[in-house]
Amino acid sequence: MTIRIMLVDDHKTMLWGLERLIQAEAPALTLVGNASTPEEATSLCAALKPDVILLDLDLKGSSSLEILPALLSNGVTRAVILSANRDQSTLTAAVKLGARGVVSKEAATEDVLAAVRKVHGGELWLDQSLMQALLGQIVAPAPKADPEAQRIAALTAREREVIGMIVQGKGALNKELAERAFISERTLRNHLTAIYQKLDVANRLELYVYATRHNLGT
Repeated sequence: MTIRIMLVDDHKTMLWGLERLIQAEAPALTLVGNASTPEEATSLCAALKPDVILLDLDLKGSSSLEILPALLSNGVTRAVILSANRDQSTLTAAVKLGARGVVSKEAATEDVLAAVRKVHGGELWLDQSLMQALLGQIVAPAPKADPEAQRIAALTAREREVIGMIVQGKGALNKELAERAFISERTLRNHLTAIYQKLDVANRLELYVYATRHNLGT
């Protein structure tokens, strides 16, 4: 099967070299057209529907990322980025927009040809550092849960009120605190038992220290 290739690059020397490279691989590879501006690239791609585009990232000072979705919208064409840009964020953005290969302009001709064939066959052609950057974004480690935040979140509104009374009471007896809350001492003790368990503290002193440290009840 012949792979139909379109070139998009605004450097005449680069275009000339790529044309000769593709012609040397005939009939396995065939050049169907080339473009040097974003406008030429989008209109020519829509008309030719090439199998693979070798796409320069920088066209006349504008980024090819802006036209990449349009180039791939026909459902046939796949893109291999030719780049002198080593910025990982830019290359990652290109892959997220649909590019399936990234080849440095300094790469050996064998690598360029291999990238075209692999991408045409439905595979990715990315260097290891770019692949790791992509995987790092896709499989980003989940932030570690804060155990103290989880404990505090488990408190009920009433339990927070009790903690507030203890912090503000500064040593007041249970009986006095219960009267302020209009509850019995037994109910207050039940609240305190639940609070101690949730916050992993042993007594009112530890609760006071914990509450002031975490701005509870202030």
